[in-house]
Amino acid sequence: MEPVVIIQDGARRDENALTWAAAHAQLMRTGLEVHRPQDDFRARLVVVGFRGRGALAMPAPARCDTVVVRGTTAAVDSRHRHVTALVSGGPGDGRVLRHAADYARLRGAKLRVLHAVAPSPARHGADTDHGHVLARATAALGGFAHRAVLVHAQPHEAITRCTDTDLIIVGAGNAHECGTVTRAALHHAPCPVLVVRQPVLETFDGRFAVPERHRALGARPIVTSTA
Repeated sequence: MEPVVIIQDGARRDENALTWAAAHAQLMRTGLEVHRPQDDFRARLVVVGFRGRGALAMPAPARCDTVVVRGTTAAVDSRHRHVTALVSGGPGDGRVLRHAADYARLRGAKLRVLHAVAPSPARHGADTDHGHVLARATAALGGFAHRAVLVHAQPHEAITRCTDTDLIIVGAGNAHECGTVTRAALHHAPCPVLVVRQPVLETFDGRFAVPERHRALGARPIVTSTA
């Protein structure tokens, strides 16, 4: 089983990222390794610390899901017992939801599925226009207990209100850059953010086809240490 990997850039030791990663590795019953950004490694999850608006970057070598550890101490320590999945209505929502259900189950947490709709004075009936996004999310979860929430706000506004959340889960956007919602989560979330890597996405008859688990790609670790 691939380990959880901590990325340390050498500038400073990020205690929050180390604390979060160590706790998660224990829950997953897997190993924990520390690498530099330039290392080749194989991982099931990469954990990085938040460096501020101007310095935040997803580690390019990581061909797997990534957690950016930020937010309040309570959230980093998983005291709220809530996981929030951000859905956009796109085919990538299926994978986000599967991960969210897995994390909620693993942590014994409640699951919230959140869809933010930017208000527009030129349009009315947003519930009618966007309620199907949450309906599809409910279908994709296949009976997993959750609370579906439609918020009339900009994504960053909705995200900052998630003050009772230990982990926000969001898709990675396209292959070239983070999407708007992903960037909003990375810069405004009051808690750690899990960015789900999106492989080839599938849909079937208008419903989400949740991809099976995959193995992360990469070379053997060349620098490891025990956290």
